Amino acid sequence: MTVTLITGPHQSGKSRRLWQRLRAEPAGAAVLVRPNAGIPHDLVRQVYAWSGPGLLPPIWSFSDLVERCVAASDHRLRVLANGPLTHVLRTWAATHLRGPWSTLARCRATGRELAELVRRLDDHGITTADIHLAQRGLRERGDVALCDALSDVLAARAYVDQFAESHALTLPGARLRWLAESAAAPGVAAIYLDDFQTFSPAELVLLRSLSQSRTLVIAAVSDPRLGLEASPADRLRSVLLGAEEERLPAIAAQSPHAPSVRAFLSAALEEGSTIDAAAVEHYRYRDSLHAGRAMAAWLRRHQVEPAQALLVVRVADAEALAVADALIAAGVPVSGRFQLPFLGTSLGGAFAALATFCREQTWGAFLGLVERLAHSDPPAVRLADLRGPWSHVTLDEGMKRAASLAADGTCDGWGWSEPDRTRPWLQSAMTWLTAWRERVRVEGTWWQRLVLLAEKFDLSDGGSGVLRTMNELATLHPVSSEDLDELLGAARVTVERDHGKGALEITDAVRGRTWPRSVVLIHDLEHGRWPTQTVGGALLPPDERRHLATLFARDVYDEAGRNAGEIGAFLAVAGRANQRVVLGIPCGEREPCAWLGTLADQLGWDLESLREDAGGEAVPGAPLGIADAQGAHEQALWSVAQGSPRFSFIVPPRLPADLRLKASALSALFRDSFATVCDRLCLADPLANLEFMEEGNELHELLAKLVAYPPRTWSAELGRLLPEWIASSDDALTRVERSRLARRLTDVMVAEAVAAAQTARQEAEVPATIPLQIPGHPLLQLKGRIDRLDRLADGRVRLIDYKRGAISAQAKALTNSIDGQLLGYLLGARAAGWDAESAYYLSLRAGTRAGWGTIPTPTSKNTTKEGSDLSELDRVAGELGEAIAELASGIAHADVDGRSASDYAPIARLDELRLDVGGEIET
Repeated sequence: MTVTLITGPHQSGKSRRLWQRLRAEPAGAAVLVRPNAGIPHDLVRQVYAWSGPGLLPPIWSFSDLVERCVAASDHRLRVLANGPLTHVLRTWAATHLRGPWSTLARCRATGRELAELVRRLDDHGITTADIHLAQRGLRERGDVALCDALSDVLAARAYVDQFAESHALTLPGARLRWLAESAAAPGVAAIYLDDFQTFSPAELVLLRSLSQSRTLVIAAVSDPRLGLEASPADRLRSVLLGAEEERLPAIAAQSPHAPSVRAFLSAALEEGSTIDAAAVEHYRYRDSLHAGRAMAAWLRRHQVEPAQALLVVRVADAEALAVADALIAAGVPVSGRFQLPFLGTSLGGAFAALATFCREQTWGAFLGLVERLAHSDPPAVRLADLRGPWSHVTLDEGMKRAASLAADGTCDGWGWSEPDRTRPWLQSAMTWLTAWRERVRVEGTWWQRLVLLAEKFDLSDGGSGVLRTMNELATLHPVSSEDLDELLGAARVTVERDHGKGALEITDAVRGRTWPRSVVLIHDLEHGRWPTQTVGGALLPPDERRHLATLFARDVYDEAGRNAGEIGAFLAVAGRANQRVVLGIPCGEREPCAWLGTLADQLGWDLESLREDAGGEAVPGAPLGIADAQGAHEQALWSVAQGSPRFSFIVPPRLPADLRLKASALSALFRDSFATVCDRLCLADPLANLEFMEEGNELHELLAKLVAYPPRTWSAELGRLLPEWIASSDDALTRVERSRLARRLTDVMVAEAVAAAQTARQEAEVPATIPLQIPGHPLLQLKGRIDRLDRLADGRVRLIDYKRGAISAQAKALTNSIDGQLLGYLLGARAAGWDAESAYYLSLRAGTRAGWGTIPTPTSKNTTKEGSDLSELDRVAGELGEAIAELASGIAHADVDGRSASDYAPIARLDELRLDVGGEIET
């Protein structure tokens, strides 16, 4: 039989010549083999254009070819693929690795990497004798660690061979070699192969065997730019000795490519060459959403219909789907198939929550599951408010503690805050949780519970095959929770976008095989190689891989072949453009790959300037110019003035005196009055850590004792008070935390003593009555306590409020003139007849200060923060009064950057009855 290689660079007409020969074969005598089964519609139309109408031959994938060879032989062993092999080796590796890899034995990735290495060694036909020879060379060089690692490889292979024999399995490479040795072949006379970027060594062995009894015609890329002996044609020549070769030296004369595109394909990636820039343009982008809008704008500016263009992405994944949806939002119809992580879907998240609960019967896992399942039956309270304290306790213990909380209002130092002391919301939530506890109660192992509950709640795996694969793995070896993590992490589901014939087609750089368009947009030339990236492992990093390639006289990780496939895929993508190639320029923090840099140099582009000037074309969200492709929703958004968005909620009106305001909450109301409403509704944080609150009270009591002593003695008094405060706690962790805080507190208060020493005396916990003028309402008087009041020698006072944490939020509020707490204390001081020089917050951890007036700087260690001008006191007080009046009228503003941002979800779930709870409960 004969072997014919049809070789040449990309776009040289190899497929056209192969199809001419294929269609000349007698009906039923030949078959076409492609990487994937089936044939794209565009290629079908092109084939008819090449050689007229008529029946097309059968189209097989390479897997189909192998299975038909198996059917024609006596081979009945099943394949031990990479997934099951990982499953088998993971448990083995945890206890049987003896070399340097033993420290990684229990890592989840170890089993996967070891399985990959075993499979590659088998694929390349590396025998045990080859590994022993490599070990001898390593010992001579003194590389003991890698030598010991190869001993682990030998042990793993021996275990795999024993396991495969006992289960009637075989590795893929071994099966291909067995088929070659037995001269197995399908029942056709001629086999044609096209569209392959590379072949594995075991696949080449099978092709050589088939060439002995069948006619083989193979179209393969032969291009010096792919590297020495790296292109598919080079590999085929080395195996299929004596094969005839039909060489097509250049781009086919009949091809529709414009001369500038031909010049681009000829010069791309060749060192020192220059590219005609007429065929190449660009768009710039910062992320996927901006990329879609920038491409849409480019298409409109150049009057290119979507159907005339093709968008090629590195991988058709979730990022590519985001690009597609951005194009759709900009008015461009698209078509494409995208592989999304199953865990990235709502169903995947629910399935993962179910799996977590089945493995870990904890309170936190239970709440996470029922929160996802209860869409039509929401609980009366936020489950997040119940999760924190007891997240890791068992489910039954969590139910017991929550029941105690509902009965007594406190449990383990945590207290439930609800206006009605009978806690009707919490009682209702406990009834709800008890019902759900019974619904999810199943017996058995974690795996059995997962199957039963998935069926009970109709929580399928979204077509990702996770459950089916786990069933298959369970027949080989007990399924571990690590197997489920591996499967969930690797599971993908398909999402389609299909807008018909006039749509812009989006395809994958490797899997997508569509016919050329007038314009091809190449997206995502960044982050290293394109379309794939080299992945280093924990077991064998790249340096050791290269070392082993020298010892084995072949690279089992096949760097040259992979690189050739990547470059070939890029050239093939660029070759699909008839008129113009459009490259995406990543801007901002995204780094372009070396290929894009090479092309930019050849085109004479200043790549760095293009990347820095992203604002000229793809500013996030902003219009792109007169030819912009904004969707209607974007146009509406940008028709208003820019600014931080604010939202308002209508709440039941109350008199200012009934708002139950506190002096310490005035700042929160000023910035975010909706947060105050959430506090009244007990939505903000109903489950409060009483022990943490008590910690703050004890610390303030200690500082109040300290103020009774002269400032010059504060250092000595702290040396006495702080040890007593630390030792007073019964909890070891609390004592450690107090000790850590005590060191910082001493530094802060010793520095503060410098400023206090200039005053006549100091007072602690000073009561103050704060008068507030509310438009349209009587004078509102609030009660508060000032942590410390320093009386100066000239009769003026300083007001100090201690904060245990950072005061960055307070400093920002002061800058924006929306601080309310110190404002209230200053008003109270004025009402009491005190002339205030300043008022400031003091961080007990950092020693920083911020406030009103001029803040004293006792040492250079602490930063001076010039506070708000005291002359602004009346103006800001008037604005605070207006904010309180607006809240009393029933308007609550929410700051999306403030605390209430986290309260949108629960408030959206509330109905009108929940908001207007009547006169007995203050809201």
